[in-house]
Amino acid sequence: MITIKSLTKAYGDHTVLDGASADFQKGRVSYLLGPNGAGKTTLFKCLLGLEAHSGTVEFSGRRLADVRERVFPIFDDCPLYPHLSGFENLRLLTGHTVDWDDVRAVADGALDRASLRKPARALSYGQRKKLYTVGLLIVRPAYIILDELANGLDYDSLQWLRTSIEQLKQTGVVVASGHQFDFYDKVADDVFAVSEKRLSRIDFNHGDGDNLEAAYLRHRGNHPQ
Repeated sequence: MITIKSLTKAYGDHTVLDGASADFQKGRVSYLLGPNGAGKTTLFKCLLGLEAHSGTVEFSGRRLADVRERVFPIFDDCPLYPHLSGFENLRLLTGHTVDWDDVRAVADGALDRASLRKPARALSYGQRKKLYTVGLLIVRPAYIILDELANGLDYDSLQWLRTSIEQLKQTGVVVASGHQFDFYDKVADDVFAVSEKRLSRIDFNHGDGDNLEAAYLRHRGNHPQ
């Protein structure tokens, strides 16, 4: 579980998050919805210790410093070392040498061997996303933070990503954000809105016919910006 209590983050006089609290459960995908600028990426950076903040963040009752090697974030830009090959970047992402058999065991055709031998600067935006996801699947960390991971992926890649997230949540905590409602409708278990500088859990049940677009519009109607 990732537990956030009274998290507050401000940039000068501009407060982005004010007393945000939530629990993100193991075995479930916690999806954060909200418009651009609501504070989703800022929240993720606070969870990862990339932004100073007040309040507390605990990973199964422990500090980030105690579990850092078990936390794996993927941000939209997926930065890589441009002069190193895909294989070499995977070694840095995972902490050990990765060969083609390792990739093939988790990638299911998402990336080919020739692409992984190229320098990362030759990879497309979507290929960089898939490279990071391969690293994630190899590591299988306890705490997974996904910020706009579905951007730039084609239909087949999205199906692979969906299956991958379903596998990863079995042994970890997955927190995700993104604007592709059709995709996240299929993976989200718990839905949280980032609005009015807080985190609020939204009633959401696939079995009742709920969908993320309706949940988003309903929340926006109740909480106009």
